[in-house]
This record gives sequence, C-alpha cells and structure tokens, in this order.
Amino acid sequence: MILAEHLARIITIFPSLTDISEQDWNQDGIKVIEMVPNYIIEEGHFLEHVVLILDGTVRMYKISTSGREITMYRIQSGECCPLMTSSILGESEYEATACVETAGSVLIIPSVIFREWVDRYRNFRQFIFKSFAQRIVVMSNLLDSVNFKSIRGRISEFLIHMTEKNGNTDTLYITHDSLSVELGTAREVISRTLKGLEKEEIIKLKRGKITITNRGALQRYIEFN
Repeated sequence: MILAEHLARIITIFPSLTDISEQDWNQDGIKVIEMVPNYIIEEGHFLEHVVLILDGTVRMYKISTSGREITMYRIQSGECCPLMTSSILGESEYEATACVETAGSVLIIPSVIFREWVDRYRNFRQFIFKSFAQRIVVMSNLLDSVNFKSIRGRISEFLIHMTEKNGNTDTLYITHDSLSVELGTAREVISRTLKGLEKEEIIKLKRGKITITNRGALQRYIEFN
C-alpha cells in the first residue's frame, strides 16, 4: 500500500494520477522503491511492472549485434519510458535496454493494474500517449542525425546541446568512450574527429574533458553537415 507521504509526492510529480481512486492505490504490488546505480533491465524481457520516475535518471539504449551501443534517450523525474509502456500494453518483449545512471526513486505499478488504469482514467491515458508522441519526435531526430549528418556535425550538435543543458557552460566532462556510446560510433572515429576540431581551434581537449572555444564554428557544422 502506498503511504500518504509518498502519494502526495507522486501526485505532485505526476498530476495525471490525481484521479486514481484510493481503492486503486491500495492494490497489491504498487510501491515506491529506490533505484540502484547501474541496475539494468535488458532488452527482450517481458515486463511485469511499469516504472514511473520520481527522481534520478535512466538511460535507454540499443545494442547492435557487434556489441556497439547507441543512446536513444533518457527519462527523468516526471517521465516514464514509452517503450516500456508500449511493451506492456502490447504484451510484447521490451525493445531496449535500460540502465540507471543516477540514483533516485521510482513508482512501480504491476502491468495488470497499469493496463486497467490506462483503460479507466482519461488523464493518465493522455499522459501515456503524450509520452509516446514526445519520444517519437526524439527518435525521429536521432534517426535523422545518424543517417544524414556527418560525424563532425553530430559531435558538434551533442556538444552544443549538452553544454546548453548544463547552463551554457563551455566545458563538458565526458570521455571519448562515453561520447562514442552516446553517438553509436567507434571510439577511434570520435577521437579522430575531436582532434580535427581541436586543430581548427574550435575545442580544447583534456583527459575526460572537452572545452568549446568557438561555439559559432560548432553551430555552423550543425547547420551545414
């Protein structure tokens, strides 16, 4: 049973759950648990629960047959994974791998109860469908980037986006290995491209750190690559 203090916090983070009845909240299996860093849900599983993020970060990614990873998107506070919800609604295998990046807490809803709530509660159903729509846009942009942009343009876009997200700082703390995982390409390609950008005096490289020195040049690579 969800305790009152948890419920108030859940409703604040997920207003779409406001209409859920007290009786429905008291069903067995609904609980709040702590996420452990590096915990993984692997692709191909039939899921028994939906996970709604209260705080913390989970990275969603795909692994190729050769073992190479590409980050699809991340889910954070107030979000759920649409691939997870679609898997449960469609009673099909989970089509991605999820890894806890930042510790936090999550609301766990058994799949049977989740399907009942989607059928019964309009606001919650709209929240789930809106999550689908938002991630479709994200995935469309990712496919566009992978298929039509040069690696230089993709790296430039990633650096601009992440430094803006971190408060318009010019420095991003990330390794070449991590960047290759984010963009789904070989580490050697990443390192070669970054060294080329450094020669052009667009960035500066140090171990585990990239500093932008010419943001305008990076922006032009996004626009014309």
